[in-house]
Amino acid sequence: MRVLVADDEEKMRALLKKSLEDDGHAVDAAGSLAEAKACVAKTAYDLVISDLRMERDMAGMDLLRDVKRTRPATHFVLITGFATIELGAEALNLGAYHYLIKPVKLAEIRAIARSLANKSPDRLAAPAPSAGERLVFDDIVVGRSPKMQKVYELLPRIVDGTSTILIRGESGTGKEVISRAIHDHSPRRGRPFVEVNCAALVDTLLESELFGIEKRVATGVDERDGKFEQAEGGTLLLDEVGDMSLSVQSKVLRVLQEKRIVRVGGKEKIDVDVRIIAATNVDLEAAVRERRFREDLYYRLSVVTIEIPALRERPEDFPAFVSYFLDRLNRTARRPIRGVTADVMNLFARYHWPGNIRELENALERAALVARGDTIGLEDLPERIVARPASESAFPLPVSGIVLEEVEREFIVQALARTGWRKTAAARLLGLTRRALGYRIEKFGLAPAGGASPAEPDGDDEPDDAAAAPDEEGDRATR
Repeated sequence: MRVLVADDEEKMRALLKKSLEDDGHAVDAAGSLAEAKACVAKTAYDLVISDLRMERDMAGMDLLRDVKRTRPATHFVLITGFATIELGAEALNLGAYHYLIKPVKLAEIRAIARSLANKSPDRLAAPAPSAGERLVFDDIVVGRSPKMQKVYELLPRIVDGTSTILIRGESGTGKEVISRAIHDHSPRRGRPFVEVNCAALVDTLLESELFGIEKRVATGVDERDGKFEQAEGGTLLLDEVGDMSLSVQSKVLRVLQEKRIVRVGGKEKIDVDVRIIAATNVDLEAAVRERRFREDLYYRLSVVTIEIPALRERPEDFPAFVSYFLDRLNRTARRPIRGVTADVMNLFARYHWPGNIRELENALERAALVARGDTIGLEDLPERIVARPASESAFPLPVSGIVLEEVEREFIVQALARTGWRKTAAARLLGLTRRALGYRIEKFGLAPAGGASPAEPDGDDEPDDAAAAPDEEGDRATR
């Protein structure tokens, strides 16, 4: 791939050039805006990587405009030391493929270049990366959020293993995408990836779906392989595993222990070699405490746990998501959409996104279809997003007003219920110190279900201070 690196810092320019050349790319380097424009004028580059600031502020934006005007097919990556939503929106609207925030890791730039150079399905059969080098997960929009960076850095370390994986996150956060990426980069990638939705089927149907049906089990019923057999040698995704009944859970646990299945109506044990990935939006720890989920199965499934953040927890990633989805829409629907306005990007960062990434994708698809120009504005978005952009929609003020103590009590009750009365976790969720939470538990006379005293040990590391006076300093910090 032909690459141009534009940076007025000689050391950085030389480092990028050598790193990309080591990966097999043909690289030119420019130390000024004028030099970079001259290179673009005479050479058709596949990728241009430019610093935002060279001789002056925003020089990289000038180069981006020039590249997209004269070489619209060229991919452009902008590097900046001060990123804002407005800057990201402007860069993407001008046609940038991505923008990176300093300090930039060489592995990240190399991954982008490798991704652009290897867009064919054969990339999955490519040699494994060298030590310290990250795999390229093309279908995962990583962005800049620390939580998603941790996920991205974890994946290469687990794709080659055989351990079970539990992926947790709200609906629409991309749990299936992560599952497929793990399979597609694992030694099992040449074998099937099979998915079953555990919440969509009643017990008897789910059992036959998972384990298959033996011949002549009932009149008119044909012999059928189950999902375990269909996934032989590959990966089986148990989606919405938290909704699986206790009866089916015990059978799945037996398969994990013995690596064998028995078909419905059969007696013969069939060996299976399948890697299990489970996904759920259910709090499995709470389900275990409530005896709705087997504790032994939970530990079997959660050898490796991946937490996928909700979209509202990663607002800095919206430019990357918008760029990814619009690029895909432009290719599949042939819609000439260049980007979104800064007002739209700001709105995205404030909206609650109950449907997460799936909702964002659908909103952009709808907006791209109705947009009159080549840029999506507020008028093109679904009404529900424009009408309820900010967090206040989650706490509507009643006409008759509210009693703040009642609101405080309700939030504490919810936090304790969500964390199973683990006070340290509940305090962290509420933004309180544990001592301040203990004071409020006593103040409102709260107790766990069953009447146990809130002063009893709850398994947390810290001592229980439920009866102590409020932590005034911590109290003020939360107001």
